[in-house]
Amino acid sequence: MIVEPDGHVHATAVLVSDRGILISGPSGSGKSSIASELVRRAAGRGAFAALICDDQCLLQAISGRLICAAPASLQGGMEVRGSGLHTVDFETCGVIHLAVELTKPGQAIRFAGDARIVLEGVAVPHLILPEREVEAACRAVEARLFRAFWKK
Repeated sequence: MIVEPDGHVHATAVLVSDRGILISGPSGSGKSSIASELVRRAAGRGAFAALICDDQCLLQAISGRLICAAPASLQGGMEVRGSGLHTVDFETCGVIHLAVELTKPGQAIRFAGDARIVLEGVAVPHLILPEREVEAACRAVEARLFRAFWKK
């Protein structure tokens, strides 16, 4: 995950319940699709969920927490490949609790354990998952962040 000196990162961020998830990866890797599906799944459980930003995120450390904000020009917009930009429910910023990095399937980490990544000087849990595998990515995120809350 490459963070520019001004805090910009090519990523999508979403809030699910009270947890922020930052999803990075190359164009077409499934960032927006995973974010949309996480929001849909949360809604199905009656939980709060909203986009923070799609495609470009601004990161900064505040009081030891990693904060993600949407650039003003992108607030509330989510790209749907082949369909264009759509308006969705959003929050202007949120605390990031998990960084997901999408990569080629052969480079994904099957068992992440307690892996962490340092972004803007803040260490956050880190998953490296195969790109374009939306269902598997959602299950991994939910297991990492919500297993104690969403048991059936």
